[in-house]
Amino acid sequence: MSLPQTIKSLFDRTVSINYDGHSNEHPIIVLNALKNIIGDNQKSPSQSLLDAMSDVSEQNVQRNDDQSVLDRAAKDGLGLTVFISDLEDACQSGNPLDMETEAARLQLVSDNGLGGLEVLMEVALQDFDRLGLFAYHLQRANAFNQDVKDTWTYTRCILKEIAKSPLPEPHGKVEDSECKVENVPGNQEQLNKMAAARRLWDGNYIRIDGFRRELSHWFDTISIEEFHERNIMNGLEGYVKNGGNFFIELAEGLIGNPDWVYKVVQLEALRYFSKNASHGNLPIISHQMEAIIS
Repeated sequence: MSLPQTIKSLFDRTVSINYDGHSNEHPIIVLNALKNIIGDNQKSPSQSLLDAMSDVSEQNVQRNDDQSVLDRAAKDGLGLTVFISDLEDACQSGNPLDMETEAARLQLVSDNGLGGLEVLMEVALQDFDRLGLFAYHLQRANAFNQDVKDTWTYTRCILKEIAKSPLPEPHGKVEDSECKVENVPGNQEQLNKMAAARRLWDGNYIRIDGFRRELSHWFDTISIEEFHERNIMNGLEGYVKNGGNFFIELAEGLIGNPDWVYKVVQLEALRYFSKNASHGNLPIISHQMEAIIS
């Protein structure tokens, strides 16, 4: 298989697992993070990072009933109309069976299977601290080398995560709240979420207005502490200007260490910020990276 086909097969396996942990630690997050880092050198992809992706993808037992949910919805009949609001209402009620039924009905009438997934992403962003990081990486994994015949496993994956806890009500838009996120967070826990939030904000989505409504609420709830570090890590400025293996080598050095999965996700967030934040943020990015690899 080609590199994209290999990575997609690992994504497909990972979103079809039975996973009982915290949503912001779902294995698809680190797989997509590793994919992004590997992408810095597609001509000679890092075998150790590909092996790490494979290892993570095989750590959980897979579901085997995804198709049966679709078959049941088709057998019950779609009726004259299928409403997005029915899926949204089912998610707010918190009934997993109703959620799956409405999502399956929407899947069956969708040309590309993406309509239901974006609806569920918007719903998930109502609880951004729990589901935002996961929703972003799941969406990117689905979009990578996309096969419209396989979108249902991704849709059901996000359904499973949403159903783990009751959702808050949808939030109103907070005007100008995104102005708070120009700087890179010094808080490591906030770092991953901020990178996901900024990428979702700038994304090209059919339901972008709904995404931004929920993101604006989350932006309004956080604060970014000022940081006065001045040193820039060796090699970072060269990467920003010319690309290269800088983050690949750092990630390879983390594999197998304690908490390497969590650290790789942080490293990938810093890679994003290094490519998209201002030069003035390179010292805080450096400080965060040194904390990760030390």
